[in-house]
Amino acid sequence: MRTYRLMIRIIQLSIVMTAIVIVMGYFDILHVGQLSFSFENYLHVQNNDGNITNPGTDSDNTAEKPSTNPDDGTAANNDGTNTKIVCLGDSFTYGYPGEPSASWPQRVGDVLKIEVINAGKTYQNASDLLNRFDQDVTAQKPGKVVIFAGVGDAIRGTSLADYQNSIKALVEKAKANDMVPVLALPIPYKDTDVLYKQYREWEVAYAQENKITVLDFKNVLFDSEDHMLSQYTDNGTYPNKAGYQAMGDYAATVLK
Repeated sequence: MRTYRLMIRIIQLSIVMTAIVIVMGYFDILHVGQLSFSFENYLHVQNNDGNITNPGTDSDNTAEKPSTNPDDGTAANNDGTNTKIVCLGDSFTYGYPGEPSASWPQRVGDVLKIEVINAGKTYQNASDLLNRFDQDVTAQKPGKVVIFAGVGDAIRGTSLADYQNSIKALVEKAKANDMVPVLALPIPYKDTDVLYKQYREWEVAYAQENKITVLDFKNVLFDSEDHMLSQYTDNGTYPNKAGYQAMGDYAATVLK
């Protein structure tokens, strides 16, 4: 009899334990469901318009994305997609004594398959380039601007200090308008040795200090004694068509 009662008690106890396990399981499931619902609510926020948006998507992260407005040109410059280049300079940029169609900027555009604007004019110095920067460069909204001065300044006897001020102002204008400045170093010209060397020495140091890319056409056009190579000139002073083509081929390797 005692054995029978003991078995009854064991069975009863098993039933109670089973019921407890079932009840606890039910509450665990309910609790997890509530947590899941709360987490989903946490992931969704209500915007000012009353619409529900998910912060994990792109819909409310637009503030972190750069502007892609094609009218302002800013974003294109900053993210490197603006490949347009303006070449600002004197006769050696214009392509004198030939035409701009045979100039080195034209050659750069042809080689790189991008838009390159020749903003070279004859009889120019660095101050002249600065005076027309807004009209001839800023208005074009390029990603890069090549600044090529020195010969006109040396011919006119521009002091090193004045030359420095103009070049610095040109670089500052470029940066202020989200353009990458590139400096083309001064090249030799007859009877300007003293100033040309002063300009060149300073500009090399300035470019290095400010991490500015440079173009050195002297290494393309001139020999070790600062004489223009005969195959690249017809008069010993200005490049011929072959000379400008060589300048353009070299510049394309630097500007690509």
